[in-house]
Amino acid sequence: MEKVLTVNELYKSYSDFSLNNINLELLQGDIMGLIGENGAGKTTLMKLLLNLLSPEKGELIVFNKSYADNSSYIKNRIGVVFDENYLHGLLTPKRFNLIMSNIYERWDEKTYYHYLENFNLPLHKKINEFSKGMKVKLNFSVALSHRPNLLILDEATSGLDPVMRIEILDVLKEFVTENNSCVLISSHILSDVERIANKITFMHKGKIVFTEKVSNITQQGNLENIMRSYIKGESSDARSNY
Repeated sequence: MEKVLTVNELYKSYSDFSLNNINLELLQGDIMGLIGENGAGKTTLMKLLLNLLSPEKGELIVFNKSYADNSSYIKNRIGVVFDENYLHGLLTPKRFNLIMSNIYERWDEKTYYHYLENFNLPLHKKINEFSKGMKVKLNFSVALSHRPNLLILDEATSGLDPVMRIEILDVLKEFVTENNSCVLISSHILSDVERIANKITFMHKGKIVFTEKVSNITQQGNLENIMRSYIKGESSDARSNY
């Protein structure tokens, strides 16, 4: 499988936190779950991958290119869904089609309307009148309709009921299979990650603890217990040093 994303020794620091020497690789067809406690560095990493933050050290290669000279090319091939709703509340889904077609070179109107119909979203209703679930579905419709090669999802399904989350995750898996794309998904709902991902990366205090296939991890137990055991073990080690 072709490499979509390569991260080598990526480093970013703040006054009270640093992302330390991150190494990561995503291939076509991968769905990688990014897990870790709040403040582990997941969102910071995703912002670096999207060129919303600049690393102090390290190398970031997306589609065999760097952002330095290929920002437009890369961004046209990435789909993004964050927890926050970034869609203007006074616009309608129909109006958004016109706007997105002028932003993304590969915008596919037919695909967009397919997702709107599939998610049962009204064309002419203002977004500020949508429920939380409807807004999330619209975010996904927009993110998928320029046929991205890489999807970056940060707590994208948080706050939704289990039925709606499963519906969206199933659409996402189908999209990856049909388009040979790949996904990096961060979620505190570990059952969702286990449901959709084929690989897991566990972050803790700005570092990657491990990256492993889900099939290998589940032989040792569920993700929540593995995370808790690691964090508890680290705390015990720290206490023993005093």
